[in-house]
Amino acid sequence: MRTRMRRSATAVLLAGLLAAGCGPAAGRAGSGGAATTAAGGSTAAGPAPGAWPNASASPVERVLRTGIRIGDDELLLSPSHSHIVDTAWFDIRTGRYHDLPEDENFRSALGGDRTLPFFEVRERPAPDGRLITYAFASTRVARATITQPGYPNTTLTLAPWGGNDPSTLFWAARPGRPLTADLPTDRRAVCTLYDAAGQVIARLVLAETQGVQKGG
Repeated sequence: MRTRMRRSATAVLLAGLLAAGCGPAAGRAGSGGAATTAAGGSTAAGPAPGAWPNASASPVERVLRTGIRIGDDELLLSPSHSHIVDTAWFDIRTGRYHDLPEDENFRSALGGDRTLPFFEVRERPAPDGRLITYAFASTRVARATITQPGYPNTTLTLAPWGGNDPSTLFWAARPGRPLTADLPTDRRAVCTLYDAAGQVIARLVLAETQGVQKGG
């Protein structure tokens, strides 16, 4: 499945991008939970991923193993030219790539302004209730978190886009309510990006963007 970073300046109104504020409070948990950190790339024994299944994707640099699994299937991301993210599932037993029908359920929250024109978070539920989440922003990010009242904080795994592109990819399998849920703004999840100095780059309230087709 392919996801293009969207450039609409009006996405900030649809996605609820909040004004950037001061730096993070280290180790703070959301209401009702302790802080958690998402797993990084897989180090499990088994076959290594082969050539990317979509030859037209033209990966910028490499295929990223997220460590996010559903059974024996691991989510892989491939940052490509023209700000497209390809996704595929990799069977860690057989070494084969494939898609999952449930990937049609990925939904997006978008944010952007003149200083950060691309900021998108995509997620879908897993069978065990986790929210499989990946995201990208058009800047170098030192830390990314998702917080939601009543759930543990999640620190996402980061990777540079690759090549000469300063953009950043980040991902996690997190607890919480999905961005499609009917919730007031103050109960929704918020994704926050920080720079190397610990200052907030941007915050995005995770609410489904109107007019974006499911599946990307």
